[in-house]
Amino acid sequence: MDRLQSMRVFTKVVELGSFARAAQQLEMSNAVVTRYVADLESHLGTRLLNRTTRSLSLTDAGETYLQRCQQILEDLDEAEGLVTARSQSLSGTLRLVTPVMFGLHLLPALMARFQQRYPEVVFDVMLSDRNVDIVEEGRDVAVMLSDLGLGPHLVARPLVSAEIVMCASPGYLRAHPPLTHPRELSQHSCIAMRLTGLDTEWTLTGPEGELTVPVRASLLCSNAELAHQAALADLGVAMLGSYVVRPEIEAGRLVHVLPQYQLPRRDVSVVYPSRKFLPTKVRAFIDFLVDEARVGAKMGVRAAVPDVA
Repeated sequence: MDRLQSMRVFTKVVELGSFARAAQQLEMSNAVVTRYVADLESHLGTRLLNRTTRSLSLTDAGETYLQRCQQILEDLDEAEGLVTARSQSLSGTLRLVTPVMFGLHLLPALMARFQQRYPEVVFDVMLSDRNVDIVEEGRDVAVMLSDLGLGPHLVARPLVSAEIVMCASPGYLRAHPPLTHPRELSQHSCIAMRLTGLDTEWTLTGPEGELTVPVRASLLCSNAELAHQAALADLGVAMLGSYVVRPEIEAGRLVHVLPQYQLPRRDVSVVYPSRKFLPTKVRAFIDFLVDEARVGAKMGVRAAVPDVA
C-alpha cells in the first residue's frame, strides 16, 4: 500500500465529502478511491469514516487521524517545494574540485565571470591532482584530466585539450650542457609528475617522428604547481601546461626547451554525478565552462571538440 497516496485520498474524500467527487478530482475511479480508504483502515485496524447512502462523517479515530494527515502532507509539500525551489535557483553553494594548476591559474577568472552573471552563487573549491570521487567527497562538479578515468556513476563533457611544453629556467640552462635533442634529456635533471606515469621516460613527436627517451628525475612530485615552482627555482626541466608557462616564457623566467618537439596534449573534462535532476546552478556552471572552452584561445588551450551538445 502506498501510505502517502492513501493519506492524500482519505483527506480529499473528507474535504469534498464524497468518494465520487474525490475520484473525479483525483482522476481515479470510484473503486480505486474506495480501495485506498479501505486499505488504510485495514492497515490502521480501525474505521475512519462512517458511510451512509447520503453522507460521510468522521469517526473519532478518523478525526484524530485527519488532523495528523493534513499536517504531514502540508510538511511534505513544503519540503518538496523548498527542495525544488533550491534546485531551480541560481544561488547557493557550488562545490567544485579542480586540478591544482587549473584552480590556481584559470579558475579565479572563470569564477569571477560566472559570478558577474550569477552573484548569488558561492564557490566552495577543493584543489587536488588526484582522482577525486566527487560523490564520496560531496562535490557537485569536477574539472579533471580525462585520462584519469571515470566511475560508472559519473558523466563527463569534454572541455579542452591542453598543450604541454618542456621548459626550464635560464639559470638551470646556463649551468648545464646544451639541450639540443630529446636523447640528451637523460643527461639533465628532470621534474617528473607521478600521476601521469611519465616518471622514467617521456614520449615526444618531432622531425623524426615519435620517440620515447629515458629521463632522470631530480624531483618526482604529484603536484603540478610544485613542478612549476621547482622549474622557476633552477631545479630542472619540467613538462607544464602552456597556459601556465606562456607568461613565464614571455617574461624570460622560463625557456621553452626543444620547441620543435611536441608532447602529448592532456584532455580536460567537466565531470558531474548524473544528468537527472541536476541543480540549475550546476547545469549553468557546466554550460558556462563549455562555452568558455569554445573560445579556449583565451585560456591558452584549444577546445577538445568543436562543439559539445
